[in-house]
Amino acid sequence: MSYQTHAQTWEQRATIRTRPRRMIEDDELSFYPQERQPLCFDPIIAKLGDEVRDQILLQSLYKYINDIVIFETEIVNKTALDIAKGRFPFEFSFDARYDAMSVVIDEDYHAFVAMDFQNQLELQTGIKPFQTFDEIELSRAIPRAVHSLSDPAHKAGMELIAVAISENTVTSDVAAFASDKSVKRSIKGIMADHLADEGRHSRFWIELVKIYWQEVDEVTRIAIGEAIPKFLAQYLTNEIQKEFDTALIAQLSLPQVVQKRVMDNLVGSYPITSQHPMIANIRRFFNASGLLEHEPTRMQLQQYLAG
Repeated sequence: MSYQTHAQTWEQRATIRTRPRRMIEDDELSFYPQERQPLCFDPIIAKLGDEVRDQILLQSLYKYINDIVIFETEIVNKTALDIAKGRFPFEFSFDARYDAMSVVIDEDYHAFVAMDFQNQLELQTGIKPFQTFDEIELSRAIPRAVHSLSDPAHKAGMELIAVAISENTVTSDVAAFASDKSVKRSIKGIMADHLADEGRHSRFWIELVKIYWQEVDEVTRIAIGEAIPKFLAQYLTNEIQKEFDTALIAQLSLPQVVQKRVMDNLVGSYPITSQHPMIANIRRFFNASGLLEHEPTRMQLQQYLAG
């Protein structure tokens, strides 16, 4: 299978080439979609008024921005740069490596924009992030899945597939954010810019996995096929989000008994069932990448294939 470069599209449409700096507005719209933050629907929190709600939404946006920086600079770019520099233990074409470098540029630019926007938020609101979190679910899921494999080549292949899965789930997540009418226009604009690049990235990673999966041997396919469910089990959790919300509740200066009631209400707030959009996106990736054409891998992933 030959790789088709997206270099011309990148030159014409990449946000680093085409988008202006986004400036935050001083208006009544939200910093963050309430539907993405179950705390806003807690009856105790609701009684505390708009100021507390806005504080929760602002801090949730800070976390989202920080998550973007971690995801793009520490996770996606690590693998993309290994491919671009020829350090990945599989020989991709020059076109694929060249496009991998454009992914590195895009992701660094997304992180750059996120940092700028966070600084704007701090200056406008006078409020800083109450805490900096240095992990996201992928920070735990990828190393654990990779560690479960003994062969270095298998480890790299698992990393490639894990990054490809995550890039294909984040695209729909960003799209939902970008279309939320309750959120400030500048924030939606940043998400729309991000989405413009991520759609291209998702196709890039699908193509690389498809090429890789067709050319590696059966031993490699079986080993990685057994590791993918281990990755998904770690990825499809909301442990870190719950840690964030628990820490955020502690910042609200509520009586201990009230804090406990709010925390108890969080249990079950983040179910990832077979109907969750992330699962649907992952299922589409499995089909598009060719992973399911390998019967042993299909069997390993059966629990994620039922709609």
